[in-house]
Amino acid sequence: MSEQVKANDHSTKDILVADLKLVLVAFIWGAGIPMSAVLTRAITPLWAVACRMLLSSLFLLIIFRKKIFTASRRDWAISAMLALVLTCVFTSLTFGLYYSTASKQALIGGLNVIIVPLFVWAFYRKRPSNWVFAGAAITTAGLMIMGFTPGMEFNFGDFLSFIMAIFYALQVMASGYGAKRVDPGRLVALHIIVLAGIMTVLALIFEPMPSAALFTPKVMMTLLAVSLGNTILCFFIQFKALEVTPETHAAIILSLEALFGYLIAVVSGQDPFVLQGAFGGLLMIAGIIVTEAEGFVKKAQ
Repeated sequence: MSEQVKANDHSTKDILVADLKLVLVAFIWGAGIPMSAVLTRAITPLWAVACRMLLSSLFLLIIFRKKIFTASRRDWAISAMLALVLTCVFTSLTFGLYYSTASKQALIGGLNVIIVPLFVWAFYRKRPSNWVFAGAAITTAGLMIMGFTPGMEFNFGDFLSFIMAIFYALQVMASGYGAKRVDPGRLVALHIIVLAGIMTVLALIFEPMPSAALFTPKVMMTLLAVSLGNTILCFFIQFKALEVTPETHAAIILSLEALFGYLIAVVSGQDPFVLQGAFGGLLMIAGIIVTEAEGFVKKAQ
């Protein structure tokens, strides 16, 4: 039985609760986009991610020490697979932010919502329902409307953001795979520790060592926020939710990260507000409602 089928064995209520948890994750990650931009410009792209993961690893060694030291080879192998995918996500995300803007990356990165159902179809040999495809299509249309501006030009940073969308879709798939096989707390700890090691090596090779003067109180507070909230908390909630909800649901709901990221970028003054952004956001919410409605319609039949 495929992992997708196993996820669908849960009740509609269980899936709804898991999906609501993913809405929280999307909000925190959306809020983290401007913060990641602050770190990228204050330090350097690779060191920004490396420092974030190293600090997260320190906390995880304290919180999940027993789970880490009792992990099996299988646990480490699955976690390493997820860490490699995340290396590609964070590298393209960070450099994309460096050459682009937070709102444009939120828009382009959100396109993974339409990629995940195709990956599920290809990997699990199970076609997602018409409800899922409809929800993904409406959400994608909302993303397009929300982020489009006349005369918009796509640069190298936007291309990297598109690459990130592909790897992000793979991350959702890999997370769903791992969450059904490894304890969520152990999976969070192991894959972040591996990721911290990989990102530190890459930073040492490709970027100069950041000076202590760069770590101002603002930078340190931002690092602390993204390490505890956007990394440890969000990945733990995501893995717990993916024990229950299908990967296709996760992708559609996590696309709200783009909406939250756009709104926060506007509120923080990084980007201007436009009316079409509100309309696009409403379409994204409509797409999620269509996806969630499937379970209630089937239950009523």
